[in-house]
Amino acid sequence: MIFVIGDIHGMLDPIKRLIWKIEDKYENNIDELIFIGDYIDYGPNSKEVIDFITSLPYEKTFLAGNHEDLLLQFLHEDLRDKHFSENYWIYDNEGKHTVRSLTGLTAYGVTPEKLLEAMDKKYIDFFENLLYIYEKEIKGQKYLFTHGHADEWRLDEFLPLDKYDKFHKYLLQNDMIMYNTPVWQRKECSLYEVEEELKKVRDYVVVHGHTPGITMGEAPEYVKKYQAPYVEAAKIVEAREVELAEYVGDKSEFEFDISKDEIYGVNVDTGIAIGYGLSALGIPVGYDDYSHIDYNTSKYEIIQVKSNTLNKSDYYMRYYKYILKK
Repeated sequence: MIFVIGDIHGMLDPIKRLIWKIEDKYENNIDELIFIGDYIDYGPNSKEVIDFITSLPYEKTFLAGNHEDLLLQFLHEDLRDKHFSENYWIYDNEGKHTVRSLTGLTAYGVTPEKLLEAMDKKYIDFFENLLYIYEKEIKGQKYLFTHGHADEWRLDEFLPLDKYDKFHKYLLQNDMIMYNTPVWQRKECSLYEVEEELKKVRDYVVVHGHTPGITMGEAPEYVKKYQAPYVEAAKIVEAREVELAEYVGDKSEFEFDISKDEIYGVNVDTGIAIGYGLSALGIPVGYDDYSHIDYNTSKYEIIQVKSNTLNKSDYYMRYYKYILKK
């Protein structure tokens, strides 16, 4: 099983609980962990989050989120987007919490030089080696993993731009702004624009984060009701909730009356930074993952840590399976 993990934003307890639950359930069958970016900012424990996820004993792929990109633009003025001010990361995007977590410094008066001097080199190396885009074929289906959403526009040019320096040199050379890139681009989900916006990127399923599905004004009802990852498809779909007797606790199964071929993406950002949940999308890599199910269906599994809305420091587990008709 491959697990794709959404935006963490410095929230240490939820990511620990999420990984531990994945390990409990798939201890000997974790093929890869793909982290979709935004490990830092908002929450108080950016350093500890990075320490935890980098220490996990599995094959791991780390993508850059827009918040890591903001940190790198703060550090490297020569490759900074011309529309980006030095203080945009620290004061407008909650980078002040990351400065304190990584260095013990307060954000006031911090310069790129001071931050580079105070930050352990292993964290600088971590940020500078994050992938900006990642493609992989799983069971005959091509997946494109990005932090923000991707589209057809200049995709062939973005695919080789796998690291920060290549990415930003390309933006500067082509006079592009960062908001029109797979790291920054948001997915508009207004139903009134469905024909224009909701379409597949070639033969990829795009798995991304960046914009919590629950904040999208016209997201499907199941996303709003269950704070679930948004399965994006070529037509408007709703999910039918089915209780699973084989499970104990708060576990649900969502069934979609839709062909797997119509799915063009999954948004795994479920808003842990704003008090909702942290989710992982499980993608089966072989029949052994679900040896007990009918092979006429394919299942994506969702494991999620939810925030207790009455006490935002408490979390509890929820589980979903997405049954996708072939």
